[in-house]
Amino acid sequence: MFSIAVQQQQYKTYILSDEAASSQLEVVPERGGIITRWRIQGQEIFYLDTERFTHPELSVRGGNPILFPICGNLPDNTYTHNGQQYTLKQHGFARELPWKVREQETGDKASLTVVLDSNEQTKAVYPFDFQLAFTYKLQGNTLEVRQQYKNLSSTPMPFSAGFHPYFLCGDKLS
Repeated sequence: MFSIAVQQQQYKTYILSDEAASSQLEVVPERGGIITRWRIQGQEIFYLDTERFTHPELSVRGGNPILFPICGNLPDNTYTHNGQQYTLKQHGFARELPWKVREQETGDKASLTVVLDSNEQTKAVYPFDFQLAFTYKLQGNTLEVRQQYKNLSSTPMPFSAGFHPYFLCGDKLS
């Protein structure tokens, strides 16, 4: 049986479950559309610095942050487009902005779609109209992430995208 529960912690958290496989996925749309936890039969797959996560002014260390419109960084965090200079910090802004839940499904899988639309804040550092839609699907021990990038501008929209997963691993010295 598949289910999606919503818990109001510091942030509204969506918990996708496959009870037959004893797997769970936690997604926090408000904090960058991030997957914060993935558990399979009680075993944590991702690390999350829970203390740092409580501070919205700090970047998240853990889970699976979304990187857009850049992976990595630029020299002096700046670039020029059409003669205008913009400042875009490391890994872009998608991991720091609130996303909206668009769809939920619990038929043959637990599925949640979150969306990020361009706005005045994004256009100040990245002058394009866009919509990102990520669908997280949990079924058995499998996590599938479907990504859709829509350029709503009339000009080509350069970007790079990726994830920054923090996989939980034991003490490397033992």
